[in-house]
Amino acid sequence: MKAVVLAAGKGTRMLPLTVTMSKGMIPVANKPLLRWTCSFLDFCEEIILVVNESQRDIISEFINEKKVRLVFQEQALGTGHALIQAEQLVDGKFLMIYGDDIYGEDDIKAVSEMDGIVMSSFVSDNPKAYGVLEVRDGHVISLEEKPGHPKSDLVNCGLYLLDKSVFVALRSIPLSPRGEYELTDAIKILIGEGKVKNHTIKTWIPLTYPWNILDANRHMLDKYGSSIDRSVELRPGAVIEEPVSIGAGSIIGPNCYIRKYSSIGRGCKVGQAVEIKNSIIMDNSFVSHLSYAGETIIGRNCNVGGGTIFANLRLDDKNVKMEVNGVRVDSGRRKLGAIVGDNVKFGTRVTVMPGKRIWPNLLVPACMTIEDDIKSEVPLSKYGTPRNEEEMPSQRLEKTGE
Repeated sequence: MKAVVLAAGKGTRMLPLTVTMSKGMIPVANKPLLRWTCSFLDFCEEIILVVNESQRDIISEFINEKKVRLVFQEQALGTGHALIQAEQLVDGKFLMIYGDDIYGEDDIKAVSEMDGIVMSSFVSDNPKAYGVLEVRDGHVISLEEKPGHPKSDLVNCGLYLLDKSVFVALRSIPLSPRGEYELTDAIKILIGEGKVKNHTIKTWIPLTYPWNILDANRHMLDKYGSSIDRSVELRPGAVIEEPVSIGAGSIIGPNCYIRKYSSIGRGCKVGQAVEIKNSIIMDNSFVSHLSYAGETIIGRNCNVGGGTIFANLRLDDKNVKMEVNGVRVDSGRRKLGAIVGDNVKFGTRVTVMPGKRIWPNLLVPACMTIEDDIKSEVPLSKYGTPRNEEEMPSQRLEKTGE
């Protein structure tokens, strides 16, 4: 059996992380999302990975994989159009899966062993946010996108067992109002023909928003346990509360407290008396002495000055909201810190308020309080490494609500 993995999306709701990396390459428990997906599909004879040509990080990661075949979607015309790119490479039944969500390994295998066309569902406590299935006698009889009054709590989770008939259906659908060919429109045709079975899976973590990465990180650490590379240096007084993941060559300084569900990448340095809680620190980033990061994601090659605080709790104890594509979105989380892009340098004693985003390649001067998303328009390389606070380009900091 073959599997088709759709991974060509731009991931705009994951900004600022996806300014410099593809969504499928965001690390969860120190492994890119697509690596997890492909490992769960290892039983397949071939994995067809649909990407776009600008995703150089995905291409570099998988170009030499014997079992993975890269296929390019030249135009961003939707999930249906993406699947059509693999039409000539599949025969008979095949799996189709979204490459940037988390599924259970056992669930994927179970779907692959079924007969006919299968649409996987998941029991959701918020079905209004997804496509909702109506099921009768094991068959899907309707699919409605984001209904105001859902007919069930079963939602479409993007894991399918398909055959060549899906391509016939895809060629009969028009462009959607978004200007895309939607895979779900083709699935609705197959539903109308009575061909689609339902299979409800146990594990699905949709990675829609940045905080969902923290959900996925926690799930993977819970399921697969801690991973601390042998080369990691733990200095006296450091406390590690498992499960955590710490990559090769990292140094955990004296009297640090690395709390459970934290992932620290390769080549990182965590300074004296730093506390990291339920956070992701990506490769080659430094978090200097006396800093705190709670429910925070820090990108690659960042340098966090001493005494910096990534706050994660509102004073009024309400859910933290985050700006996403110009809309204030309730994270559903009482605790949520910052989302920091790659190559950001912080001066000392910076405070970042809950739910804020900081774009890549930014210098953040010392003693600032970040109360809004900060977006950089000027590359860090223009300035080099400043020698003191006066040389930092504070006038270049721009507040943005997108």
